[in-house]
Amino acid sequence: MGSLAYPRFLPMTGSINFRDFGGYQTLDGRQVKWRTLFRCGALSMLTDSDQVLFSELNIGVICDLRRVDEAAGNPTPLYPPFHVRQAIPIAPGSNEMLRQSIQDDSQTADDRVRFMTEITRELVRNHHAEYRLLFNQLLDTPSGFLLHCSAGKDRTGFGAAMILAALGVEESVIMADYLLTNEASCLREFMQTRMREHYGAHFDDASLAAVGGVRPAYLAAAFDEIKRNHGHVDNYLEEIGVDKQAKRALRAKLLV
Repeated sequence: MGSLAYPRFLPMTGSINFRDFGGYQTLDGRQVKWRTLFRCGALSMLTDSDQVLFSELNIGVICDLRRVDEAAGNPTPLYPPFHVRQAIPIAPGSNEMLRQSIQDDSQTADDRVRFMTEITRELVRNHHAEYRLLFNQLLDTPSGFLLHCSAGKDRTGFGAAMILAALGVEESVIMADYLLTNEASCLREFMQTRMREHYGAHFDDASLAAVGGVRPAYLAAAFDEIKRNHGHVDNYLEEIGVDKQAKRALRAKLLV
């Protein structure tokens, strides 16, 4: 993918998986702008130095994909530059189904891989309105754009993948960006703590890798679901409001 003009991960000690997903080449030979598109986990623990760095990113909208209860438990600051938060709650699978799966000691890591794969498929099937709103926010902001959830990997990962797809980035490059989540420092520790605090569960290493990271099969399942239900990613994007005109506007704004 060539040399990097900027480090992919940003040094936010109070957030996890905070990174720039610009800089990628598109199929028509252009490049996604650096320091314009960002993705991460929760922002509730940012330090003073983190907040200084955050303010320098000139982010015009923060799309928070967490459920209402997730956001209430770890609230994003309300003061500038965080006052631009737009809540777009996405709850893939019922909370009870998720809780049961996590707390079920009889389930293996393979069971949890299947569960996570199904969650990614469901993001395609059942959350058109939420991702339509996300793209509307991206189109409307004149400055930087951030999307995030709790860990910045599933709901956020799919959203970032669709943004890159709309910009004309090759699917294999989108997959490589998606898998960078597994290089995020402290992510597994965060997920283990979250499982223990919220669900009373302590995962074995294999299950933690399944739930606390991402796999090619997860995003591949989303693309498979798109092809099964829409034929092509462009048709899916059209369904959620990213028509040819919106795509041209996005590319004019975000490609160099």
